Amino acid sequence: MPKKNAKKPLRVKATTGDNLNYFLHTGTDQQINFVFYLNGKIDEKIMRKTVRLSLDAEPILGCKYVKHWRRAYWERRDDLDELDYFELLETQKPKEAVKQFVLSEIDPAKDSLIKIRIFRKQKDILVIKSDHSVMDGGGFYDYLSLLCNIYNELLKDPHYSVTVNWPPKRGLKQIFKHYSIFKKIKSLLQERGFRPTWSFPSIGHGKEKKNYILRTITPERFDRIRNYGKQHQATINDMLLTASFRALFKLQEKKPKKRMTLAVPTDLRALVPTKKADSVANLVASTFVNLKFDPHDSFDKNLQEISKQMKKKKEIYLGLGQMFVIHNLFRFNYKMTSWGWHRIQKGLRRKNKMHPIITNVGRIEATERHFGSVEIEDAHIITPINWAPSFSMGISSYKKKITLSVGFCEDSYTPATIEKFLDLLLAELPK
Repeated sequence: MPKKNAKKPLRVKATTGDNLNYFLHTGTDQQINFVFYLNGKIDEKIMRKTVRLSLDAEPILGCKYVKHWRRAYWERRDDLDELDYFELLETQKPKEAVKQFVLSEIDPAKDSLIKIRIFRKQKDILVIKSDHSVMDGGGFYDYLSLLCNIYNELLKDPHYSVTVNWPPKRGLKQIFKHYSIFKKIKSLLQERGFRPTWSFPSIGHGKEKKNYILRTITPERFDRIRNYGKQHQATINDMLLTASFRALFKLQEKKPKKRMTLAVPTDLRALVPTKKADSVANLVASTFVNLKFDPHDSFDKNLQEISKQMKKKKEIYLGLGQMFVIHNLFRFNYKMTSWGWHRIQKGLRRKNKMHPIITNVGRIEATERHFGSVEIEDAHIITPINWAPSFSMGISSYKKKITLSVGFCEDSYTPATIEKFLDLLLAELPK
């Protein structure tokens, strides 16, 4: 029998974004990793305390995901000090150690939702890993700012204490309250491309042999790409989407005759007047862009069409209507929603079709993010590891250097095909 005076565990309802991204484990490992190359060495004891305090400042990060037939929820853990949330490792092979850590996996129902490693040789490499079900790229930037702030405050005052953000306001209501039902419906009705039309060329549906490949675009080439875009009234993201389409068309053995679609994750924080969320959260939606293959089309012609589509989508509030519908569907009990989702996923695997995802997490700001006198020299994101038919490419930038990352399982996609895709993509962009 439980004690009468025993404290009830702190719980908070899992949001639509939390549940949706937990379900997405059926196609990816749902791990997001940010890698930072520092110009010095971080104080290990202060960093350990910083990470621990961050789990109090944003208590959702000190929770575990609990499935329940009626609704899923986050429950605050009572064993935080025993969790593997931080470690410093001295190594002569930091790149290999980073890769091993990146390819490891967090189970949000069991493990710490945040895992931080410092790999030390002459300088430190800082890697922050999180499960996607608790935060997206925008949520990660919020967490990074929190981490830097706590560390720098502890340097000034070892007894510094944090303000606890509880109960956390992480749901979509913080977005929806700014828009009328008319605008939500308009956004939904003008969105096209929900049904997958193709997939990245695969060799199976295996989930083993995890790997990732990175490619970079130098700051000098970044300037040339940006200037080219300005001349054509297009963003760098428009350029990368156009290059992705053209590369994917060239990869297809049988050239598609109808319009093909890419899914583009969008940060719903952009729809809030302050551009900020109330708490660390997953507030990502997707919009869909499409293009028809024509071997005679120039890059410029395709760029013009993609740019026009993206401008139009911004006018109809990217992803707002779609997430409004998903949010209401998730009002059904958890068991029913989970059953429906797995039925959809089973059908997608059977047809072997799923939108390739091109996700741009944007620019990693350095000026406001440092650890005392230790600053960031380089940084990039590594997006989740996918198995067929799921596929995604992540884009991040730091000081005008763009990094492209593709995480994949080698028994779903061959490294040679991934390399060819990236070669073709980069060849499309201004040199």
